[in-house]
Amino acid sequence: MSRASAITGLVLALIGAAIFATKAFVLGVPLAPSDVKDLWQVSLRVTVRGEGRRGSISILMPRTGDGQTILDEATSSGALDHTSRTTDDGRVGVWTGRFEGLHEIRHRFRVKTVDVTIPLPGRTTARPPEDVERAWARGTVMYPTTAPQIVAALDELSLPGNGDVVGRVRTIFAFVQHEVALVRTAADDAVLALEQREGSREGKERLLVTMLRAAGVPARNARGLVLNEKSAPAERVWTQAWIDGAWVPMSTVDGFFGHRPASLILFGTGEQRVIDATDLRAVAYRYESLREHLQPGEVASVMTPDSGLLRLFSLYRLPLATQAALRHLLLLPIGALVIALFRNVIGLQTFGTFMPILISFALRGMPLAAGLVLVGFVLGVGVLARLALERLRLLLVPRLALLLCLVVLSVTTVAVIGQSTEQNELFKGVLFPMIILTMLVERFTIAIAEEGWKPALTKAGYSVLAIMAVYPLFNSIVIEHLMFSFPELTLVIMGCLVWIGGYMGYRLTDITRFRAILSPQPPEQPS
Repeated sequence: MSRASAITGLVLALIGAAIFATKAFVLGVPLAPSDVKDLWQVSLRVTVRGEGRRGSISILMPRTGDGQTILDEATSSGALDHTSRTTDDGRVGVWTGRFEGLHEIRHRFRVKTVDVTIPLPGRTTARPPEDVERAWARGTVMYPTTAPQIVAALDELSLPGNGDVVGRVRTIFAFVQHEVALVRTAADDAVLALEQREGSREGKERLLVTMLRAAGVPARNARGLVLNEKSAPAERVWTQAWIDGAWVPMSTVDGFFGHRPASLILFGTGEQRVIDATDLRAVAYRYESLREHLQPGEVASVMTPDSGLLRLFSLYRLPLATQAALRHLLLLPIGALVIALFRNVIGLQTFGTFMPILISFALRGMPLAAGLVLVGFVLGVGVLARLALERLRLLLVPRLALLLCLVVLSVTTVAVIGQSTEQNELFKGVLFPMIILTMLVERFTIAIAEEGWKPALTKAGYSVLAIMAVYPLFNSIVIEHLMFSFPELTLVIMGCLVWIGGYMGYRLTDITRFRAILSPQPPEQPS
């Protein structure tokens, strides 16, 4: 190894290690993700279009309490004026100003949630407080408690006596849950939902609140978000009924009674919409969420380090979509280091320098065995087709295009087989990198033609070993956390790659190959 390579690699590694050590041992950034199930990062992006007039937009925002803790909240809105107010119904952020053309508002926060369970009493005779009855037990235009259809439905239910509030609530809850179908396009109106025996999410929950109020039980609707790792956050509405001094959560649509799941974030109660605009031409908005693997205290230390420079370059402050992409992208240097070790230190040759990395990256999210079977199937079909195309003597680009078509058809066949056999893992093959598979088929057939079947299969075997070595690293939550929280580790990897690239000595396989030469030879016997 040359002196320049050794010094360059050492400098890169020392810079990366110094930044890493400062963040880990001075600023307290955690080295490993903790096992927290319900810590989320949520972001909202609102895009509005105005015509030069003054307008306003109000957004329901969550607050700490009721089984949730809000952390690291931030808002950006350009030149718009921003105020917030807190009422008994919730917290509302209001943006006002002159809206000319397009404006974008961003709101981001982290939330730690837990299941909220309310113990239900056997019987209760205590009347609700006057302020609760005045606000949540009377009929309104939205909740027409005196409508003939509502009154008739309650008469048919034969509700328990006033002392059994829980029994009255359960009876009405069961009626709305089982007798009124959920139809996304059905009415939001309580009376229409009762009359047609079908309603939207909003319609069913409004009907439940209306019937509870008509039965003498204070009730209201609650609004918020449901969080899911596999899909975007969705708005939810559910019901709260006042029973024995507490607001008891329940939902005829999501099927919970007496507890609120940790996946639900409460924004507010009443009829305040999540997004409401005045004097604006158009409004569009979207929520995004990402599950965190940090404790709340750890998140605070990551998001607000003492150093302003490190705070400026914290990846946790990027939009969620960018964070998700970088979490994957920052794993690629790890794969590159493994392949460099395979090829330049061990001496095992693979098909392509980065092809095993890309295949391992594509296998993320699916079992390794299923992924290798998919690759083997496509490779087998492609090689047979490639050998058959030899007789046609086609030019390179049309031949590769034909192979690409066959690869696409092969992956499609695997997806159909997976659907027929109910093997969900095979569905994920439709996202496999077709171009990479096509080039793999081409390289494999060229190796067969130039070197023979045995060297080609040997190289394929080494490629599988490289894939198996990189795959667990790409699927490790710990590695993903380290590379994302400490991107300076990429400098350490770069330093190692400089050292590997400057190494000119024997590889491990060379020791095996030249063992006969290196071992001492017995002295020749005189003739």
